[in-house]
Amino acid sequence: MQEVSDTFLLTTAEISAGLIGLFFVGVFFYMESGLRRVGPAREVFEPYLRSGTRITFIVFAFPIGLSLALVALEPVWARVLFALLSLVLILANVDSAVRVRGVAKVTGSIALLANEVVTTIVSVLMLVTPWALGGFHPTREDLTWAILLSFAAGFLSIGAVVISAFDIARLDAGPTASDNGASRTGTP
Repeated sequence: MQEVSDTFLLTTAEISAGLIGLFFVGVFFYMESGLRRVGPAREVFEPYLRSGTRITFIVFAFPIGLSLALVALEPVWARVLFALLSLVLILANVDSAVRVRGVAKVTGSIALLANEVVTTIVSVLMLVTPWALGGFHPTREDLTWAILLSFAAGFLSIGAVVISAFDIARLDAGPTASDNGASRTGTP
């Protein structure tokens, strides 16, 4: 891998911070508009949404925090931060993986389930790659692989939340569509 410049790392942190800000706004909008319409599925979907939001924030903490640590701190502190974020990510990933099955059953959608599988695989690669490349002392370039992979996992997670918004809208429209046409014709 080529030498990784401070400019690249800071730009990655800026883009990640922008994406996590948009995700944050989107989650609040989602909570306000979409989650109220879910009805009984809310008991299953809300804990998963909380868990998925947490894991997305953690995944974006890698490109933000690790990039800034690599620019401003000694390499040992970047490695310590990477190890701590890795532990937190593993715990959050287990929680999220446990909750996703119920959501797939309630919504009938596989978008979140597929995202969970793909991002778990990417997360494993993200956590293993720097240690595999650099041993116990991964370099700046080795840790950059984790930054790039976490950026990809975070972007996929944001996409899955957007796709799941359509599934929630379909779930909301379900009872009126199966109403024997009464809601379409205006007759009781």
